[in-house]
Amino acid sequence: MTFSNPGGILMLLVNLAYSIGAFFFDYSDTHVLNPRWPPHAKFHNGQTMSLGAMQAALSIYLILRPTANKTEKRDSLWLAALVGSLYCAAGLSAILYPGTKWADPEFAANGEQKFIFGGCVVLIWAGYWVETRRLQHVKGHLMR
Repeated sequence: MTFSNPGGILMLLVNLAYSIGAFFFDYSDTHVLNPRWPPHAKFHNGQTMSLGAMQAALSIYLILRPTANKTEKRDSLWLAALVGSLYCAAGLSAILYPGTKWADPEFAANGEQKFIFGGCVVLIWAGYWVETRRLQHVKGHLMR
């Protein structure tokens, strides 16, 4: 992918946004630095932040890696969209577990992550759609 491909750029930027955003928002008094949180909850929050960063890194690699042909490129983009959207899809599903809320009581107004997670999933798959449509018009077989 070159940096002139809007779909790939969108996918890349969303991956960077959610992975950096997780550390920015979760390494704060609402999460990791919250004295009310038990140590094991903080452990799982750290695990989740690290997993998100690793998934974003893999997704970005899949977006940027050289491929031999359009079929490989589409496969890489499919995997990049899937891997890149898992963290945010999991964030959306977390509210389905018993006793969960979008925010702790002292931060009750902070439920924005449902919109952030949902937006990231939509934008990653929109980027995939844009990029695969662009590939249909690319001449030749080699896709670097």
